[in-house]
Amino acid sequence: MSSFSEAIKQEARSFIPEMQQRFRDKRYAETQEAIEAERINNIAIAAIAMLDAGLRDALVMRMLQKHWDLRLSEASDIIEWAHLRLNENIKP
Repeated sequence: MSSFSEAIKQEARSFIPEMQQRFRDKRYAETQEAIEAERINNIAIAAIAMLDAGLRDALVMRMLQKHWDLRLSEASDIIEWAHLRLNENIKP
């Protein structure tokens, strides 16, 4: 009976740290996801501002690649999206 009781106690002792680690991992993943979403939002706002200021697409693309370390395809997608947003906001 004693060994069974000890086994249960040992399981309980290891269960709590395992659950704590799972919660920490989940919270970390959620935080990283929120950080990445905010990063993309900030890049998009910057692209809209640069295009609205009259900068050419090629220059905006170079700046996005240089300052936010975007790939060419990522910068291109953001510029395309920014043009759509600008056109939406300009309509009377």
